[in-house]
Amino acid sequence: MSRRWNLLAWTILLTVFLGMSVYLLLNPSRTGVVPNYRFAATHWWDSTSMYPGGTHGFLYAPPFAVLFTPLNLFRPEILGEILWRAFGFGLFGWALWGLAKINSSIGRLGTTAPTFLSLVLLAVPASLASLNNGQTNLPLSACLVLGALALREQKWNLASVFFSLCLVLKPIALAPWLLAFAVIPAMRKPLLVGVPILGIVGFLHPNPAYAWSQWIEFLVKLSHSYTPENLRVSDLFGAFGKAGIPIPLLLEEGIRGGACLAALAWVWQAFRHQGLTGASWALWVTTALVFTVFNPRAETNSYVLISPLLAFTAVSYWREVEGLGNGESGIRKA
Repeated sequence: MSRRWNLLAWTILLTVFLGMSVYLLLNPSRTGVVPNYRFAATHWWDSTSMYPGGTHGFLYAPPFAVLFTPLNLFRPEILGEILWRAFGFGLFGWALWGLAKINSSIGRLGTTAPTFLSLVLLAVPASLASLNNGQTNLPLSACLVLGALALREQKWNLASVFFSLCLVLKPIALAPWLLAFAVIPAMRKPLLVGVPILGIVGFLHPNPAYAWSQWIEFLVKLSHSYTPENLRVSDLFGAFGKAGIPIPLLLEEGIRGGACLAALAWVWQAFRHQGLTGASWALWVTTALVFTVFNPRAETNSYVLISPLLAFTAVSYWREVEGLGNGESGIRKA
């Protein structure tokens, strides 16, 4: 019976992806934000600026443009669009499968019960908007989960790969990288090894001076994109503002900074008292919060970053209530 549940879950994932692919084929002009990525990849090799005026558009570091180049070469362009979404949605499915396997040794939990199917049904709806738009939020959400799972299993190099990929996918993803580096000694060397690798990727260009100029423009654009007039209403403080309770900017920044310090303290305490199991859980939770409710550029589509966490929490609680967890919560086991 377990194989049927899992097969049904994978069938749902495949059906969702095929449906989105057909939609893109029928509406090739509705490609979301991916034209920004193609723009950057094209301009990189043309030695022209990837960061024109304004505070929107391409907001990623140069390695993203380099790594996106193979997808930009596909013709017609819609094929690259579909492959990019396959990458993100495939990682997302892999992450949910990894979460389902966490509890496979606890009674009937894990892949021996419809846990994977439940995770898919709960987490995938929040991913549809990012899948449709081709946003980096989808693979970023998956990489965060897979990095935390790799930490739990003491796969240091694999965790480093996922956290470094997070940096490529979103500048704000410096949070899990720093938390892992600060708290877990075994992660420091693998993470540091990844830095020059990313640097090399970000300088893969015939003209190093041009590549350097793009790094400078990236930092300038990034700093401008977080000015108050560009902030969304989907984070914690945006919600207060929408409710007519404006928070002074200085206080808001202080709270954000305090939240980051609290995240560091929680991960450190979890590592000290619960080892890698507790630290990986704390890192996942705190980073998901930083990516969403404490992210000044959060939008509704950003909440795919927290959907696997909420799905996993709900399923763990449900399985415990059902009496299938031998009296111990899947969350505590995680």
